[in-house]
Amino acid sequence: MDPEPSDAHGTDPSPAPPQHSSTPRHAFSAHGDVFREGFAPQKARFSADARGSDPPPRSALPVSPALRAQQSTALKRRLAAHLEGNIELVITDNRSVMVSVRRLHTPARSGPARGHSTHTRRPSYAVRLHHLFADAPEPLLRSLARYISYDCPDASRQLSAYIDANEEHVAEPSAPAERAVVLRTQGKIYDLAEIAARLNKRYFDGRVEAQITWGRNAARGRARRSVRLGSYCVEDDLIRIHPGLDQRWVPDFYVEWVVYHEMLHAMHPIERVGGRRVFHSEAFLADERRFEDYERAHAWERRSIAALLSI
Repeated sequence: MDPEPSDAHGTDPSPAPPQHSSTPRHAFSAHGDVFREGFAPQKARFSADARGSDPPPRSALPVSPALRAQQSTALKRRLAAHLEGNIELVITDNRSVMVSVRRLHTPARSGPARGHSTHTRRPSYAVRLHHLFADAPEPLLRSLARYISYDCPDASRQLSAYIDANEEHVAEPSAPAERAVVLRTQGKIYDLAEIAARLNKRYFDGRVEAQITWGRNAARGRARRSVRLGSYCVEDDLIRIHPGLDQRWVPDFYVEWVVYHEMLHAMHPIERVGGRRVFHSEAFLADERRFEDYERAHAWERRSIAALLSI
């Protein structure tokens, strides 16, 4: 789940390029000192720095592992020609998130200066791409490099147009195996099944059929720039909530708010406006404000951003 969009980029005193892009696998992500929506319609099927409770995207390809490795090596070499810094690339068959980027920085040693070695920060990128991009033309790769480097809006639109133009080639894997989903609803403090059932009855007349579970446990106590607190996976009709919210210091109304937002995603289809996907329509945003503790949850969220970034 994500609150309203924001242009703020956190408390880092040094200027930094935007870190988030959007993804149809809806996610509640915190960036810096504000929570960000990250779902602009021109950036459909993209994700950046999306870490937290959602499992890794599917990576099973309808090709051999050898061909997948060959595609990855060739595409990495072509992309590297347009990027400054290091790139880690994985080719996937994930039709939900076609482009996923995590923008990192690693120290790089430069030459000696007056008898002392100096260090500069060299950009590094962890990228997952749908295999549709394996044979992308060179102009599109230049756009992809701009998107990876600094979330260029024009490049984002070009990537979306390329995906839409080639949508018929994004075929579902043949006879995919059913994924066994183990549901964990009872936490130490909060019972997600009880919360979802209560919200479903009160706000949705029992019409939400999505299942709900706590996500995978993640390392806690380490401050980060972003955290995903909730997500809704269309393919599995499944809501996942970050287990870090299952703590006494997190108020019940805030956990309910995260669950409520993800339930809205289960009810509101992705719309198309001007050929672009819109994940949070006017109707969606209006329904958000129906939540009884909407203002209270947002106020607590703003006060607690530092703690939330460490769960």
